[in-house]
Amino acid sequence: MVMQILLGPQNPVPNLKQAVDRINSDGPVVVISAGWRDSEGEIDELRDITGRSLEDLKLYQRAEEVFSNEPALHELHRERQDKLRELQRLYRIRLAPTITAARKLMRTRAEPELLRLEQRAAITQLRALDAHHLRRIRGIHLNFNERRSALEVPSAQIQRDEVHSLVKNAGLILIPGGHVAVLLNRIRLFGLDQLLAQKPVIAWSAGAMAMSERIVLFHHAAPQGKRDAELLDAGLGIVRRRVLLPHAGSRLDWRNRRRMALFSRRFSPAACSTLDNGSMIQLDNGRVIASSGSSIVTRTGRKRVLAKT
Repeated sequence: MVMQILLGPQNPVPNLKQAVDRINSDGPVVVISAGWRDSEGEIDELRDITGRSLEDLKLYQRAEEVFSNEPALHELHRERQDKLRELQRLYRIRLAPTITAARKLMRTRAEPELLRLEQRAAITQLRALDAHHLRRIRGIHLNFNERRSALEVPSAQIQRDEVHSLVKNAGLILIPGGHVAVLLNRIRLFGLDQLLAQKPVIAWSAGAMAMSERIVLFHHAAPQGKRDAELLDAGLGIVRRRVLLPHAGSRLDWRNRRRMALFSRRFSPAACSTLDNGSMIQLDNGRVIASSGSSIVTRTGRKRVLAKT
């Protein structure tokens, strides 16, 4: 049995202890806090909350050491990141008019049968753009992996072996939030994707997002104004058919049902699942066996309590 528990932000009231108590594991507990970057490894609060002995993998620090010792790998990594940033810029240029057209069609009035087909076509175009962008992202990652395999990087291999040993011996993995792109980069750099899929994992906020197939950035009420949701990256793919939405209560405009309906239909058939403070989704081999404080965004833009499957 491989279990994952997804949580919302741990402030102001943490529910991490309740999640840890749900997983019966006597093995070591390791933490991947690379998303915290310069605050990586500051896990005393997590120790206090869980009441367990924890060891941080320090992937961010290990990566910095590897890059300093392996300039060819560092240059390859920077090249990939530059390509991803440029690709994201190009994607946004295409996204703006595509999503604007879909949004206008969601709120316009016309003969119902005519309008319904045009709305469906606009959403199909939006999905196609997202799918194309995801293929391009995966292609860049694949190219990086192929070119990396041809490099001689002894210090990277030593670090990778150490990290793999710690994960293989662990009884539970904790993945906090932070910067989701940095977190994913470090997990991929050390080749932990498949190992994490075989371990009980508790992940929250950006850590939960990293577990999914697609990383979707969203904020309907950002300080700089409303922003369109955008596909940022491929996730680890451990949690499937689910778009995870931390801070959904403050970042989604639930009053605008048309906007929320478009959001849901755009990412269908994946279920758009909220993760606010106090939320918990417990998965057993991909099946929801328990949940609390989490909702699904329906096709009509309403909330529906996430139920067991």
